Amino acid sequence: MAEATVRGVEVGLLDLLLVRADDVEGTAAFYRDVLGAVVHSVSPHWAQVRLANVDIGIHAPGGADGAGWVPGFRVHDIAAFRSHLEALGVEITQDYHDVPGGVKLGFRDAAGNVLAVYQYGVTVRDLR
Repeated sequence: MAEATVRGVEVGLLDLLLVRADDVEGTAAFYRDVLGAVVHSVSPHWAQVRLANVDIGIHAPGGADGAGWVPGFRVHDIAAFRSHLEALGVEITQDYHDVPGGVKLGFRDAAGNVLAVYQYGVTVRDLR
């Protein structure tokens, strides 16, 4: 895994791009039919498609992520990464949140854009 390390905290691969859509199923079909994405799962509230070696998560509106694209990066230790963000005064937009296979944490960059990190193989309960 190609990683960047800052202050002892590693950030791994771009793992998921999250996008909001009112019509999750129709948006998943667009990515499949127009761009050739492989649909991994689809429901009225969530879909996951794979395109160009990146997973795209299509989510119904709501939650702390707002609108637009939200890049999500893999980390080995999400608790250490959160401590790193807090030490630097970075705004946490979404507390630990269980996702299929792991945990997500949302935060803002200096321009106000929402980003996320994911750690797989753990649950929110494991982190408490």
